[in-house]
Amino acid sequence: MVDNTDQALVESIKNREADWVDLLRDLVNCDSGTFNKDEADRAGGLLAREMTGLGFAVETYPQERFGSHVVARKPGGGGKRLLFLGHFDTVFPLGTVAERPFSIAGDRATGPGIYDMKGGLAVLLAALTALRDVEAPVWRDVTITTVFNSDEELLSPTSRALIEAEARRADTVCVLEPARPGGEYTFVRKGAGMFKLTVSGRAAHSGSQHELGRSAVEELAQKIVRLHQISDREVGTTVNVGVIRGGERPNVVAAHAECEFDLRVLTPDQAERAQHRFREIAALQFVPDTETELTGRMLFPPLQRQRRNELLFGWVREAGIKLGLDLDEVVTGGGSDGNTAGQLAPTIDGMGVRGDGAHTDHEFMVLSSLVERAQVLALFLAAWPARAAQLSG
Repeated sequence: MVDNTDQALVESIKNREADWVDLLRDLVNCDSGTFNKDEADRAGGLLAREMTGLGFAVETYPQERFGSHVVARKPGGGGKRLLFLGHFDTVFPLGTVAERPFSIAGDRATGPGIYDMKGGLAVLLAALTALRDVEAPVWRDVTITTVFNSDEELLSPTSRALIEAEARRADTVCVLEPARPGGEYTFVRKGAGMFKLTVSGRAAHSGSQHELGRSAVEELAQKIVRLHQISDREVGTTVNVGVIRGGERPNVVAAHAECEFDLRVLTPDQAERAQHRFREIAALQFVPDTETELTGRMLFPPLQRQRRNELLFGWVREAGIKLGLDLDEVVTGGGSDGNTAGQLAPTIDGMGVRGDGAHTDHEFMVLSSLVERAQVLALFLAAWPARAAQLSG
């Protein structure tokens, strides 16, 4: 059952569906891989334009390697604060949009970053516009801030401090990362860290003087096997060596080798145990006279289950029920800026579009979910001010 304001929000979003699909097309067709600075800046510029049009004061935070982060603020008449987070970088190299630009086939839309997470950015703009257009009290009374960052796919090394500062001031944080493949929202995420092993050996001719060499590749190979043995899916810990480099030529004993690996954990204790094992593995020696250096750290802390976040999801579910939706939540291994913000403020994540295939060439979103998720978000926000005090109880 929806009241008059709710009905107006629902209709406003639906009536402008074509506008939000056009915005989504423009965002997806920005080839904004994390290291594609010019295209990332173009995507950030589109978002800045939209937020300015909504009456927000927009500030950019220039970056040397990445696109500029975009922060938009609109003051409210009351003391409550909402923070929205979303990234506009993707994992794809320059040229991907030329190969597979935004396209629609039935209720499926494709293109690089459409699911993770440009669809969520369009959801947010649609919901905020509807709140303005119907003059909802939350639009008038609540201070609203959005942080659009360009480095989340690297675990937000340059935007983390900005996100932390804004989250400390917020009463609730909404993260527009995509829904899980089953359409679920999330407020429990694994923590994520990035690490590197670098091995130094000794070069030699692989035929005439093989015995004089000390293979860094052989040493690293032994250690990679042991890194993967740390994974324990039953408790939620996974280690993935995703990049290996080493050697120069097949007929030269490798003097250098390195690997980069990813750690995902559900609890801080699991993170500490895994890192202790990393140090043990680095200290092992299988090839004499080689040396191994371990670098890296946890970048996203685990977002553990908290009552305040369960409460937020309960309100999201109520918004869904008004639309005839039965919404669910799930624990996810993917990290997001919600991991960071959730240490500091009540946080609900996975508010973006439905779809699947993040970080792959078969990534897609369910096109109709743009309107659906924007309507849920708008209804949730419309009811939020009257309930916000419960989050500090």
